[in-house]
Amino acid sequence: MGSGFKTVLTGAAFSDTSLPVIRNDALLSKGSLFLFDPSHSQGAFAGTASGTVVPNIAWKEASALMPGETADSLSGKVFLNLAAGEIMVERTPKKGVHIINSLTKQTADRNWHIQPSSKVAAYMLANGATHKFYVSMWLGRTRRGVGPSGSSFHLFNNPGNMFIAPSEGLNGIGRLNYRATDDNGGAVPHHRFTNTDINGVTGTPSTFQLGAGMLSSYTGATYQNKQNSIILYRAYIEDLTVSGRTYAEVDALDYALYQSAFAAGGRYADDTWTDPATLP
Repeated sequence: MGSGFKTVLTGAAFSDTSLPVIRNDALLSKGSLFLFDPSHSQGAFAGTASGTVVPNIAWKEASALMPGETADSLSGKVFLNLAAGEIMVERTPKKGVHIINSLTKQTADRNWHIQPSSKVAAYMLANGATHKFYVSMWLGRTRRGVGPSGSSFHLFNNPGNMFIAPSEGLNGIGRLNYRATDDNGGAVPHHRFTNTDINGVTGTPSTFQLGAGMLSSYTGATYQNKQNSIILYRAYIEDLTVSGRTYAEVDALDYALYQSAFAAGGRYADDTWTDPATLP
């Protein structure tokens, strides 16, 4: 794949509004609100520690829709509840975040997650009744849980307070569509591309999380020792009403990028990780 160059002309202005806008990622548009991709030059962050700031690659586009917001205010932050032998988190060689959940040793609500900016959540909820949104996630599932399993990316409290509520295929309340089957099918990892278009808000959701383990309302003994082990690679949100793009247009572009990333020579191809059997 060839390399490219971006030259920034400070103070320059162009009167021709038909000129293409060069953005920081091929998927971005004027409606982009959130893009997590730790392998991206604009989305990189170190380690997995609590409090780590996680860049929002789409912050420039989002700030145009939320005047006064900045890269800092539109970034996310890491939160966690870890315990040795119960949950393990690592960065893969290709920069993904691998979260391994024990299926036998958990004694509390173990999890690792990013909380994206509350500013993005507030924008989505304020416009949810009249705008349509595109939401997608790329992940690898390295060990299937035994259910009931929580979701990996949501703006959700419970079924009565829901906006983004993707299922990992085991609890039946998700709003996202998978291009692959929900079971692992013998493949490890089971790479998954999932997305949807959403409009309409149920109740008053307030918990915005991207991660794995016992998150949101998936807590307590019912959910311990049952969670999927996954690798987080990418997550995206776009306001389709603002961008003017259709779900089909963004779906096709996003899926093509996903296929390229995991194909031979792609930036996420041939990734490696600790065997989840390390935590029985």
